[in-house]
Amino acid sequence: SSLTEKRPNFFHRKYTAIVSLEQCQHYKDDFNAEYEEYRNLHVHIDKINKDFIQFHEQWKCLIPG
Repeated sequence: SSLTEKRPNFFHRKYTAIVSLEQCQHYKDDFNAEYEEYRNLHVHIDKINKDFIQFHEQWKCLIPG
């Protein structure tokens, strides 16, 4: 068996199967509270990824042959 089966991660311990409307609302509140930060990080990572793609293309032009 895998390590994840033996030792569940934080996400699985904090967010168990939804069994009530209150629990569902709590999960939605958690999601909404951190969504803006997630989007900002995603934009930042996307920019860095595009920079790496551009650097790679420039690097390929410098390699002889």
